[in-house]
Amino acid sequence: MSSRKLKIIVLALCSLLFAPLSAVETIIVGEIVNETTGEAIPNVNIHFRGTKIGTTSDENGSYVLRVDMQAKAQLVFSAVGYYTQRFEIEPGAMAGLQVAMRERTAMLTEVVVAPNENPALELLRQVRAHRSENDRTLHPDLSSVLQREQTLYVSQINKRHLRRALWRSLQAGMIAQEDSTYILPLYRETQSFRAAGNEFTPANDQRSQTLILSQTDYSTLLGSEGNLNFYANSVSLMGHAFLSPLAQGGNLYYRYYLVGEDTIRFRTRNAFYATFNGEMVIDTATYALRSIHAFVPPEVAVNYINDLHVSQTLAPDGTILDESLSVLLDFAVKSEQAGTVFPSLLLTTALRNNDIAASQDLEVSSSRHLDNPPAATTDSAFNTLDSLPIIRTAKWFATIATTGYIPTGTFLDIGHVEEILQINHHEGVHVGLPFRTNEKLSKVVSLEASVGYGFKDRSPKGMGRISVNLPTPRRHIMQLEYNDRYVWSEVDDFDRLLRENSMGWGNFDFTAYAFEALHRDSLCVNTAMRQRQIQYHWWADWGERVETHLYARAGWQQGYAYQSLSAIARLSWGEKKYDGYFLRRYAYSNVYPVLYLGLEAGHCTDELYAHLRIMLTQHANLGFGGTLTYAFQAGAIFGQVPDAFLWQASANQGYAYDPYRFTLLHGNQLLADKYMALQAEWNGQGILFNLIPGIRWLHLRELVEAKIAYGYNQQLVTNGHQLYSEIGVGLGNLLRVCDLYSVWSLSPTIQWGMRFRIHLGL
Repeated sequence: MSSRKLKIIVLALCSLLFAPLSAVETIIVGEIVNETTGEAIPNVNIHFRGTKIGTTSDENGSYVLRVDMQAKAQLVFSAVGYYTQRFEIEPGAMAGLQVAMRERTAMLTEVVVAPNENPALELLRQVRAHRSENDRTLHPDLSSVLQREQTLYVSQINKRHLRRALWRSLQAGMIAQEDSTYILPLYRETQSFRAAGNEFTPANDQRSQTLILSQTDYSTLLGSEGNLNFYANSVSLMGHAFLSPLAQGGNLYYRYYLVGEDTIRFRTRNAFYATFNGEMVIDTATYALRSIHAFVPPEVAVNYINDLHVSQTLAPDGTILDESLSVLLDFAVKSEQAGTVFPSLLLTTALRNNDIAASQDLEVSSSRHLDNPPAATTDSAFNTLDSLPIIRTAKWFATIATTGYIPTGTFLDIGHVEEILQINHHEGVHVGLPFRTNEKLSKVVSLEASVGYGFKDRSPKGMGRISVNLPTPRRHIMQLEYNDRYVWSEVDDFDRLLRENSMGWGNFDFTAYAFEALHRDSLCVNTAMRQRQIQYHWWADWGERVETHLYARAGWQQGYAYQSLSAIARLSWGEKKYDGYFLRRYAYSNVYPVLYLGLEAGHCTDELYAHLRIMLTQHANLGFGGTLTYAFQAGAIFGQVPDAFLWQASANQGYAYDPYRFTLLHGNQLLADKYMALQAEWNGQGILFNLIPGIRWLHLRELVEAKIAYGYNQQLVTNGHQLYSEIGVGLGNLLRVCDLYSVWSLSPTIQWGMRFRIHLGL
């Protein structure tokens, strides 16, 4: 028997036990749920037809109705957004009645709310109208110092699994014996921030305690700094945009219920959208948000994120008093077979304004997911876990996955892993032995080298690099290296910047790199060429927003000797960065674009040349409208240079899809010294598929791409102007790991092709 049915029977028996002895008294108890999702439905109107006798369901969807009846009557269940249900009730009946209501998800126009009929809507209208006065992000003069604590645990470990030798040593003192689930800490960090307006600036007093990985390695998990703003149309959490219940168009996607003088309960109209359920308290004098608790429905089409809860309490001036977040990250698979449950990751984030909270004796409510073990227990667990062989093994594999280098336990790492084995057309099979020193030898100096051999061209190759991290307050790294390798002529410094966090060869998307050896037809031109080069690179930070790269090069490529000096400036706003050992990851958590400016001057084939270029990229959250990723490039080359030094539109050599390469373009098809290019992709995050019953359970994504490149080559006698464009549509998140695209080339000729991409973590 299900727990829900048992609950109804218990309620019915209790009602019978305490019911007065009256032959005509009727008692109906039960629960109201969504027919599709099984979620409880609160605030359902329940009344006998033609009378004023009735009640409403509570926040758990439960109800109790006691009434004296003289004749059979019709009991009506009605709620905004649901089809009305009616049941015939006999007088003197004492029963448990569970009601499954069907949602009106297909036609929002069927729901008509007359002015002033729902008092919650009028209160919300006032809150939105007074946003300019109450939204703290619009008032940079308001500032406060907040302390943030982030903790990452292994969660959902059942006690019966702790009987194994691995976990037995952890039972003592970890968690209360009556608890049925264990959580073990992996990472903890505390840091102070100053919040002023829309700025969230970290202070220097940061303390972290790591177990398996460092903060750099957790950059994709620690995706929420806090300081959430529900006045905005969307709230960014864990790299995803959720529609705020205070959004201007919130009435289309939420149902609101006034459950007190100042309390509004909100429920999503479609649990598959990136929306919330929850409750908020409004100051009825100033129409300001005072507190909010929101949680994401389990049906929402966001991979890996589960059981996400957010709570926030604000001071009268709009500054944060307290904020907490908890989320389960289901990277592990859960199975109900034989009762096996594999662990998930539990991430908690807490912000607290200690001065204000202490002065007002604030009592903060939190869900059960935010209950953390005592600090002493956590510290003990860190020390114990770090010595376990399985943890050391996990740390070893995780380091490979996040840095690309294989730790050996000594001062030498094997890396970069892509140099160990490669399969490509120009070398056939390439094997190599790469290595680098790590912080165990020196924290300020890194030595890196690689020797390799290609069996097809029967040629040895190699690389050597020395890097020095200068002892300055900001990051300044100097590198000197020699390279003898094959490179793609269309890949230069700017193209590498498009893939700053990529793993596969630093040039292409993972799928494109893995399947680079598969050409689609004989027209594909292999644009790889042998290069021998010595390079000096100075990488410097000049503030939170500006970093520069300076290169000095001399080398030989495709029969041409060259020397060049180039500089690139990278400008970003509000971006989150994580620095490791001579490695940086960009979290791409900002809502602003990233701007690159570049200038290169050099000498090639007895000719001087200069290359000026600009690039703008952004991964923008469009709130309920999904995400938009784009990259715009423009540049000009002055002087006579060989074809290998002209700008080349990045062509696709195989069946794999790459968002920054032209899918149906052949190698060397578009060469130019004056050029512009735009690549854009829209991911609808299920905005259309979530409307289709049955299909929405697949969590598919709508994908639309558009790419265009224009170039002018003054060295061509005829047809110096060249234009290439293509569009495509696709299905994202197939089987949770794959995207499938259908692409059409529009100019200069019409072509069609299918491409795929392995893309985890959409």
